[in-house]
Amino acid sequence: MTMTRITLLLALATLLWQCDIINPDEATPAYLQIDEFAFATQAGQGSSHQKITEVWVFINGEFLGVYDLPATLPVLAFGPTVVRLEAGIRDNGISSVPEIYPFYEPFTANLNLEAGITTRISPSTRYVDDAKFGFIEDFEDGRPRIFVEQLTGDTPIERIQTGVFEGAYSGHLVLTKEGNPVVELASGNNFSDLTSGGVYVYLEVTYKSDAAVAWGVVGPGDPILGPEGFFDVGFTPNDDWNKIYFNLSQTVFDANQDTYKIGLQAFLLDTSPDTANVYLDNIKLVHF
Repeated sequence: MTMTRITLLLALATLLWQCDIINPDEATPAYLQIDEFAFATQAGQGSSHQKITEVWVFINGEFLGVYDLPATLPVLAFGPTVVRLEAGIRDNGISSVPEIYPFYEPFTANLNLEAGITTRISPSTRYVDDAKFGFIEDFEDGRPRIFVEQLTGDTPIERIQTGVFEGAYSGHLVLTKEGNPVVELASGNNFSDLTSGGVYVYLEVTYKSDAAVAWGVVGPGDPILGPEGFFDVGFTPNDDWNKIYFNLSQTVFDANQDTYKIGLQAFLLDTSPDTANVYLDNIKLVHF
């Protein structure tokens, strides 16, 4: 064998050895198949309807990623493994803003993972023990009505029994381009301590609507100008029932009011019909 050929073989062997170092054989992962979350409420917590769209996955205490549900994902962990799953929602209904919902309890499973084997998890969650409910408006019998203070317009929220979301009643609001294009309502009760136990304040709302609706807080204002509204988040028209988790934390902070009410502002757009219907249900004010 010539020296040139020996040199080439040595060079090739060195190259292959270096490739093994740079690109070593990858371990075969284990797999997790994660079903959608089951959710249940307890007495005094209202409807169990939820819209958990993502799962935040932690493996042995380390963050792995955020995944749309249901999900199947590879995991490079084997043997006894602690899997923690956090329920994820779309903050203010915006798809680009996934968040862990702070009021849902994490789900934890102790698993024995094996390479190449898929382990199925059916997570469940509930409200955390220290979640507080400023109010629950489900329009059912036995609860006081919440949005009773009329600030703008002359149309109250009425209870209806046809086309309801669930239960026996839903709320219904009517707007008209001639005479009633904007309606502002506020809660009958005042709040002052929604952030005393933590920074998070959320408003859960189930709705379908021909009009746009903004949500926020209403301060007392002054005797001449009247109440002052701070509306920041909301929804656009939607033909089907939908649920949104509105994050009011920053709105409450920015309003900087000693006392405030929770308010809504419904208004017609240029593209809205002459008469628009807003349907509401299961409105929950949740905080710590």
